Amino acid sequence: MFDGLLYQADVWLNGGYLGDVEGYFMAHHFDVTEAMGGRREHLLALEVSCPSRSSDISGSHMLGSLGQAPELLPPGNPGGLWAPVKVESTGEVRILDLRVGTFGASERRAVVALQADLDASRAGLVRLHTTVGEVEHTDDHVLAAGLNQVEWRVTVPEPHRWWPHRLGDQPHYDVTVEVGTTQGGLSDRRRVRTGLRTVEMDRWQFSINGVRMFLKGANFGPVSPWWAEVDEAGLRRDVELAKEAGLDLIRLYGHVAPPALYDAADEAGMLIWQDLPLLGPFPQGSRNAATDCAQSAVGAVGAHPSVMLWCGHVDPLGDSANGTSENLSSMGRKLAAHQRPSWNLSVLDRSVKRELERRDPTRPVIAYSGVLPHLPRLDGTDTHLWLGWKRGSERDLEQFAARWPRAVRFVSQFGAQSPPQEMPLLSSEGWPDLDWAGLAGEHGLDATAMNRHVPPRDHTTLEGWQEAAWAYQAMVVRRHVETLRRLKYRPAGGFCHHFFADCYPAVSTALLDWQRWPKPAYEALAKACQPVIVVADRLPAELAAGDELEIGVHVVSDRQEPMAGLQVEATLEWSGGSQTWSWAGAVGSDECALVGTLHWRVPDASGPTALHLRLTGPVEATNRYDANIFG
Repeated sequence: MFDGLLYQADVWLNGGYLGDVEGYFMAHHFDVTEAMGGRREHLLALEVSCPSRSSDISGSHMLGSLGQAPELLPPGNPGGLWAPVKVESTGEVRILDLRVGTFGASERRAVVALQADLDASRAGLVRLHTTVGEVEHTDDHVLAAGLNQVEWRVTVPEPHRWWPHRLGDQPHYDVTVEVGTTQGGLSDRRRVRTGLRTVEMDRWQFSINGVRMFLKGANFGPVSPWWAEVDEAGLRRDVELAKEAGLDLIRLYGHVAPPALYDAADEAGMLIWQDLPLLGPFPQGSRNAATDCAQSAVGAVGAHPSVMLWCGHVDPLGDSANGTSENLSSMGRKLAAHQRPSWNLSVLDRSVKRELERRDPTRPVIAYSGVLPHLPRLDGTDTHLWLGWKRGSERDLEQFAARWPRAVRFVSQFGAQSPPQEMPLLSSEGWPDLDWAGLAGEHGLDATAMNRHVPPRDHTTLEGWQEAAWAYQAMVVRRHVETLRRLKYRPAGGFCHHFFADCYPAVSTALLDWQRWPKPAYEALAKACQPVIVVADRLPAELAAGDELEIGVHVVSDRQEPMAGLQVEATLEWSGGSQTWSWAGAVGSDECALVGTLHWRVPDASGPTALHLRLTGPVEATNRYDANIFG
């Protein structure tokens, strides 16, 4: 059995050809009983192939972000063995695949749904003995010779439920399935660890065990350019750093991760949005391979309670990277383009969604990601927005949300690039005439967007440009998170910043560089993701004397209990003066509350102005907004 092989291989044992395998995250099995022939020494040979990374890898290769997202990984070929090769011995019936999920986990009971693929050497009656924690269940099944799919359920009374870290603890259950004869002989055994919980999704608002949550997340790219070198401690560290930033959700962007990441998320109470490795448009003829990929993903990671959502296809129309106009017209054109029929949306993705739902009926499934509302249902999915970077201005977000509220129910791509503290090709010598082509080709720089928002030639030193890019990235992250949290459940159900950490030296949207040095945007995200924050409507970037402003002040709480005795103070300061407003009140459980509106006539005083917010009471929080007055 091959636990990890990237990406295709022909396999020989003792000079005989066993067959070919394809796919990097699933286990590949061969029956080698005859090929081993009772010999004590054996020779295993593989011819492994994998395409080098590029944005135009053939659609027949389902590598996802491992191969088709060059902005996340350096050039190169990731192929090879990355996990152990094992020999397993079983009886006449093998458990090829075991899938475990949970229906209806309440305080009184949980129903564990199990599916198994059993390979029988001959037809006959077998007994399945299942243990979930201390609960035991026995069932008899008649199998045909060959592959058999078997389904059954086990009820667990008064379960210890698994919760996201914000809501509770993370107890686990060991599930053991034994297949044998009715006389008691054992043929095969499989053991997995799971947690009992339920997930529901309604209009992009998620509930865990019946408790609604506004999800705060980040997209994780591949953890290493070379998977054989993946460090388990590093995986766990990234999960903990995401949790420390106040996040609840990890989106595994366009890939299935190594097993240690799922174990870490289970233990930390972090939720996982699981993409399949289908990224960008695929050609006709790839449907069977895509549905096989869906089957394998459910078998590989479906037992983990942290996995809360399946996504079949990322950016099926291939336009996430497009749209560089300075206003919202690009989004209008994109919306119009999404109304056209598409083989990917209508045929491929529907097939993948059906297969995911068939293999795992216990979790929500979305067919695709990054598709705007379109006919006939005008529903759409999450949005790859990129305001303030690939298109428009970050100040467009509020206007965009008011114009197309369905498109901000879940924003799963936003952010801005910035350089790390140190990396090749960044040097003060000869500034600003660096190898910009090399930074774009080998280190991920989006030169077009960077020159629009933080032009290097506007800064006299490398250090000055770095500081400006860090500050701009932090501002974009903070403004998006605050605005989306203020739209909590009306209509926003959450967000995912793109993306969390680099795996190589890069100019990127990552919050942590490849050495895990936190950029200022990481701190900005952590502050904006505190359980309780105080926020205000944005001040215009430029103010004129005599302007009349009405600025709403809100308190956003993710806590599951109401809070009373809150005090909010707002102070506007400008050159030569200031004005203060204050309010007292309460905020309900898990809500955004308007606590007051300040009315202000802009004074005749040119220069910078700042709005300071301070929340006191059972919790404390501060915030600040800056603008300029022009006389």
